[in-house]
Amino acid sequence: MKKILIVPGNLFVSRNYFSSPLIEKLFQMSVKERLTIYIAGLEGNPVSKNLLEKLTPFFEDNYNIKLFPLMKQLVSPKERLLWFLKNNYLHRASIYRFNEINNFVTHKRFKKITKTYTKGKHDHLWKSDIWPSYLGFPFPKSKFLLKILKKLLNSKYTSSNSTIEGYFKDIKPDLLIIGDIQAPISFNYTAVARKNRVKVAGNVRTWDHLTKNGPVVENLDEYWVWNKIMKEELKLLHGIPYKNIFEVGSPQFDYYSFKKEREIDDLINYYQMQNPLNFLNILSNNKVIFFATNRPHRGIGEESIVEHICENIALGNYSKEKVYLILRSHPYDETFKSRFKQFSDYPFVNLLDSPNLSRFNPKEFRKDMIRVSILLRESSLVICGQSTFAIDASCANVPIINIAFDGKEEINEILSVKNRYNVDHYQKLLSMNGTTVVDDFALLDKSITEYLLNPEIKSDGRKMIQNNFAGVTSKQSSDKILDRILDLLKDRYGGNGRN
Repeated sequence: MKKILIVPGNLFVSRNYFSSPLIEKLFQMSVKERLTIYIAGLEGNPVSKNLLEKLTPFFEDNYNIKLFPLMKQLVSPKERLLWFLKNNYLHRASIYRFNEINNFVTHKRFKKITKTYTKGKHDHLWKSDIWPSYLGFPFPKSKFLLKILKKLLNSKYTSSNSTIEGYFKDIKPDLLIIGDIQAPISFNYTAVARKNRVKVAGNVRTWDHLTKNGPVVENLDEYWVWNKIMKEELKLLHGIPYKNIFEVGSPQFDYYSFKKEREIDDLINYYQMQNPLNFLNILSNNKVIFFATNRPHRGIGEESIVEHICENIALGNYSKEKVYLILRSHPYDETFKSRFKQFSDYPFVNLLDSPNLSRFNPKEFRKDMIRVSILLRESSLVICGQSTFAIDASCANVPIINIAFDGKEEINEILSVKNRYNVDHYQKLLSMNGTTVVDDFALLDKSITEYLLNPEIKSDGRKMIQNNFAGVTSKQSSDKILDRILDLLKDRYGGNGRN
């Protein structure tokens, strides 16, 4: 019996893999091909024992997937020291130098923020915004020094780990799937896989990481990306040969492939869900504005923007037809209810609280992903900040307004919402001309009115966003991933891959 070990490396990857159609298809493949599937952890760092115990029945009872901790507590002083140095210096220093050498727009923004806020303290400052210059000392643009750091990152000496080696000894996997090829833990697991001559496929976690998160794990058998743009970035920036790169899309967009009313009804019935249009009391053929809110440090001033929109809807300034407003929370926002509860007093406002990733529940996130895909099909307009949600909207061909101002708040330009668009990946998305970027209330009102009147505005650009970023084709991402898994196992065993 063949064995597959999956290391998600991040909760967003866990959500995209295990709350999407992929998990059902992995189970079907495991039965047909006589496979045993193991998952090591859910994040790049060990999650709580309590969370693992809660989720074990979900994976084992429903999908015959075995879940175990990412790694046990490090006992050896050498391993503890290596873990600390690798995570706090080697990895971060390699990211800094890689971004410096490639002169990324995102990196320039981080450097400016770090220089301005030397103490790293501000209500709208995030820890990932701070990149001290000592990480590039000396000679930050030295390709030779970066090469040494990359060698150390990929070395078996810095990546050796007795817990992970024990897992490989016990499981003896035939294939390792890495969910985030830039996460420190991925270098550890890959080093042990190489030592045991196990094939490794690595997934690029998300669309902004190749121009922000530094070097990737080297010499994998396959690299999986969402789209052609990421394929080019992986080749040109990271030196990965085209022959090793496969466009597989992302399973998080698979639910958008269910378009027929019968297919959607089947989804709702199969997962025993209530149609979101019913419990939100949204009537068909009415205008729906879907506002994807963000966390407070990224969605600065959203409360005042929502207040402004509500007042204009109440006055009928946007449309003669009835307009509903859905406010959806970010999966990591613990402040959503306290920030937006006041707006539920408007009869046309609905608060849609997403499950929280910190308390990852695959069932709840699956329902959330299906619910959002259904609501977007019925939406007339999506409003969001610098967010992946613009790609979701393009998959449903819904007009998109990108917020690029801080509402009524006054904030240093460096930390402003507008400044967050100074990042490489989003500049590429904006170049498709599929969204409207608004930087004041007047342009926001004008754009809402125009889109509600004519949703075909910029529809060609939205199609370009879908094709170039979501990687959506007639074949679901889940099926593409299964194809790659079966091909890798086939190469290992020959024939149909059976042992």
